[in-house]
Amino acid sequence: GYNSKTIGQDRQLLVSKDHIDEEDRVLIVDDFLSSGSSQEALLRIVSEAGATAVGVGVVLEKEYEAGRVSLSGYEVPVESVVRIISVSEGVIQLHEDTGYAKM
Repeated sequence: GYNSKTIGQDRQLLVSKDHIDEEDRVLIVDDFLSSGSSQEALLRIVSEAGATAVGVGVVLEKEYEAGRVSLSGYEVPVESVVRIISVSEGVIQLHEDTGYAKM
């Protein structure tokens, strides 16, 4: 199990061993990366099945949470479409990659 920051409750992830084989290469795709608890739970399931996790992709990452750090021990790339640096007084500050400045 894991604690979902989005829902604020403990949750369980169940994946049948019939669905993951040792030969599988798994990319984990999720909507949010906050604490990293759901992605970490999925990485553990993949590892316990003997499969290979090849990365984690998320739509929105809350950089001010420790999610990316909590996944660092798995040595898989973590990619996000949008990275939020902070949310304060109704203002959302986004991380801007240098590549966008040239567009």
